[in-house]
Amino acid sequence: MTEPASPARPIAVAIRYVTIIAGCACLLLTAICFAIACQVFIQTGVFAQSYAMVGLISGVLGMSALKLARVWR
Repeated sequence: MTEPASPARPIAVAIRYVTIIAGCACLLLTAICFAIACQVFIQTGVFAQSYAMVGLISGVLGMSALKLARVWR
């Protein structure tokens, strides 16, 4: 006899897709923050540390989320 499909499988697939979307959103935020930081530096000559830090943190979170999505089965 075969057992019915486990309800955990669709949940795992949903979690995987959510982590892919979150990872891509974080990487997009990284690009936006670094673009703003560069623009502020070019226009004023002042390094926008807050934008750079947010970009760095969101980049790490985005890469972590994409790594999680890749290994999630």
